[in-house]
Amino acid sequence: MFTGIALHYLLKELDFVGQVKISDVVRKGDLVSIVFEKNFITARLNSRSPYICLNRIKGQGYYSSVFKGKKILKIEQLGLDRVLVVNLEEDLKIVFEIFGRRSDCLLLRGDKILNSLKRVKKENYKLPSIPKGLDLLNASRTELIDAIIDEEKIKGLTVGYIKSLRLKGIDFVNSFSIREFGPTVYDDILSPFTLPEGKKFPTMNEAIIYYFEEKSREEERKRLREIIETQVEKQILKNEEILRQLSEPKDFSVYKQMGDAILTYREVIDFSKDKVILNYLNNELEIIIDRSLSIMENAQNFFELFKKEKRKAKSDEQRKKKILKELETLKKKREKLNMSEDLTEFKEFYKKEKEETEEEVFPSKFRVFTTSHGLKVLVGKSAEANHELTFSFARPYDVFLHVKNAPGSHTILRVKDKNKFPQIEDIHAAAYYAAKFSKLKHSKTVPVSYALKRYVRGAKGLSKGTVIMEREKVVYVNPSGD
Repeated sequence: MFTGIALHYLLKELDFVGQVKISDVVRKGDLVSIVFEKNFITARLNSRSPYICLNRIKGQGYYSSVFKGKKILKIEQLGLDRVLVVNLEEDLKIVFEIFGRRSDCLLLRGDKILNSLKRVKKENYKLPSIPKGLDLLNASRTELIDAIIDEEKIKGLTVGYIKSLRLKGIDFVNSFSIREFGPTVYDDILSPFTLPEGKKFPTMNEAIIYYFEEKSREEERKRLREIIETQVEKQILKNEEILRQLSEPKDFSVYKQMGDAILTYREVIDFSKDKVILNYLNNELEIIIDRSLSIMENAQNFFELFKKEKRKAKSDEQRKKKILKELETLKKKREKLNMSEDLTEFKEFYKKEKEETEEEVFPSKFRVFTTSHGLKVLVGKSAEANHELTFSFARPYDVFLHVKNAPGSHTILRVKDKNKFPQIEDIHAAAYYAAKFSKLKHSKTVPVSYALKRYVRGAKGLSKGTVIMEREKVVYVNPSGD
């Protein structure tokens, strides 16, 4: 787990002097990174294992136009808490909060929230209160040991961390209390201090990266195991249900009796009726008659049904043997899965969810439509939403669209496969919405420019919402519906 004390020692590894300028702020999924000189401050803000490290990521500009080129005045940690504040000129701030499910990155001007990764609804931001407790860095060894053993509050450590450290035993508590810098990872403990056991690292950043990469791999193994267990159990239940159905007794000899009964009583059957009841071999048979067929044809239909069901019964018996064999194999695999750590041989049960089939959730500030081929079309609702859609949300391989030479909403065609350009039908569908939400919406023929997002940029001196497109192409649509 990520702690305030880990953040404290991580910040000591930042290598810069004086006031430097931000090169960029980038985002990739739940990762947000500040780039300046040769340094990177990157936060992973997922709900399971959030943390901050100093590694570089490749992503898209995240409010780059606001923060790019701004001087960093101060980078500070709030007490020993898991809060990092990057103070910039022009009263701008970037705040990282590493609070489990509530972890967030907030972009501020003064106290006003410009944006946040988790889309907080408050307009103004207030820093969290500094937590109370024993001062981890300045307390004596005895005070620290007693606090850990008694599970008291300690600044820089979480309640879960203190409990986990205590459960490791007195040797771990004693070693930790010395507070000799030596980043160590042992089990679920990420420590900036040397521990009696565990993997040692020269820097806090390397220890953090290793710890969370291992944690991520473990979570993936756990998720994979759960998926495989579900798939195996599902297949077992399915096969058991098939066996139950195949084992149900079926008396198809009645069809032969019906055919024989029709021929036996053909002289007395009233074929003007749709149904007759005959007593044959001490069985009362209710027989449906097809009046469009002759006596022989009616009888022959029942003989054919008898032969068909007889063949099916033979086939079912063979299938039953096959299912029984499969079921036995599945139950053995289930037993082996419960005892095995290696999941390699169970890959057949792992149906990995493809990224393009996942239902993506879009912010309410975008209008969302779907093309006939299932691609999403996003349309900005305001100037601010247009800017965010194009320069923060859209990916390089998405398609940007805008009416040519007229005001209108920024429109993005969300692409599923970055190596495959969308079909022209999808381009036309997206172009229709670009025209529909523009000043030309009542026109019968509207030119709409489009290009890959990577060829779209803003420029100094241009009004907000105005962009420069390169390699653009044009399609014509009719948004009026006439």
